[in-house]
Amino acid sequence: MIVNSTRQVITRSPHRSVGIINSPYFQSQPIVYESQLERAFVQLCLLCPGVERIVAQPFRVNLDEIKKRHYTPDYLVELEDGSFLVVEVKILERIGKLEKRFNQINERLSSRNFLFMTADETQLYCADKEKHAKEILRYVNWQVALQVQQMILSELGKIEGHFISLSDLQARAQCSSEDLLHLIATRQIFIAAVSPISEILITKPIQGVTHGIHFFSRWFNAALWGSDLPVPQAT
Repeated sequence: MIVNSTRQVITRSPHRSVGIINSPYFQSQPIVYESQLERAFVQLCLLCPGVERIVAQPFRVNLDEIKKRHYTPDYLVELEDGSFLVVEVKILERIGKLEKRFNQINERLSSRNFLFMTADETQLYCADKEKHAKEILRYVNWQVALQVQQMILSELGKIEGHFISLSDLQARAQCSSEDLLHLIATRQIFIAAVSPISEILITKPIQGVTHGIHFFSRWFNAALWGSDLPVPQAT
């Protein structure tokens, strides 16, 4: 049985980092995190193409009615292909110790058509991805003139191939790097992967392309629970 969660967070603790990420350009509902690892996951999600919605602690899964054992997921991520993905963010050592429990959770979620995945520090902190995401998201509040924005989108649509470097698009659109980083941070244009600003590749928008679980899996270098990388393409 799955029921709506009534669990509330944002309780101050000297041993934990808790807070809220507000992203009104993306969704009206604030996103809660209870650790720096969860914060990194949310920030990487905010830059990931195909993510439609992020909900912290979305519901409760009853695992044992008699013993009143239940599980509250860390996050529910809705993707543009219609997938609903439950993500548990934990350090790798803890995930290993909870394997039996996660097998049970995955079985329960699968019966309700939810996908299940874990994310750990080896994936979220790999190649300093969380630091690069923070650097990009700093430009959320940068102001870009409408004319400049239109020029950027126009030039991006004209490129040959699928990608263009930030510096090349900056030259073509005659804009600042801050202008481009703002559009990336607010999901108006997207990047191929989270990387240092000097190495960013911006993707050309292609009509009809849907980013689903396969892309999300590669973005985080994480597989669905019980699967091997890469996640197979849907047919």
